[in-house]
Amino acid sequence: MTVTRSAARSGALIAASSGLLATAFAPSAHAVMGDGSNRLASKELAAAPAVQVATDAKLNIESKAVKVTPAPEPEAVIEAVTRPEPEAVAEAATEEVEPATPDYASDGSIGAQAVAIAMQYIGIAYTYGGESPGSGFDCSGLIKYVYAQLGVDLPHSSSSMVATGYQVASPIPGDIVWTQGHVSLYAGEGMVVEAANYGTPVRHTAQWQDYAVYIRPY
Repeated sequence: MTVTRSAARSGALIAASSGLLATAFAPSAHAVMGDGSNRLASKELAAAPAVQVATDAKLNIESKAVKVTPAPEPEAVIEAVTRPEPEAVAEAATEEVEPATPDYASDGSIGAQAVAIAMQYIGIAYTYGGESPGSGFDCSGLIKYVYAQLGVDLPHSSSSMVATGYQVASPIPGDIVWTQGHVSLYAGEGMVVEAANYGTPVRHTAQWQDYAVYIRPY
């Protein structure tokens, strides 16, 4: 089917039988508006060239393919984790922790030697009537055992220990700190070694006995 339309001066109108209508106008062309005074004369319309379009005409539109480059994948962040060697873990698990024993420097005197011996038994359980590391210690049993290692024989009784040796005004390491019902071994600098009571093992602690009597047993 052939479609004919008018074009203004330098404009051109293209009509296709497929129903697609395309019009090209020159820059001077304008739409017909107002009272019609602007319309083209009939002779101008008659002189306008007619454009014929074949029914099987095809409109080729060239377009370039757009290539999209995907964003790069984020690099995986791998954190280095330092793991201990299995052998080191096994050794740490099987390592035995020994109880800490306070340091004590003996001056070689009998009393200082007694304190040094007593410090070896810190942590031994309290046992009423005990007087050896194997059975445990009570307060007088600890002091009796310690001085026995030095050849000094003492009774296993706090009330009897007050009558041994002689009393002194100021204690030195190795002196017995006596109060009614309890004895401990003076270790110097206000500290004592003692087997205090049930549930408390032999310990090195600050002297807590008030109005004590100090006895030197040798």
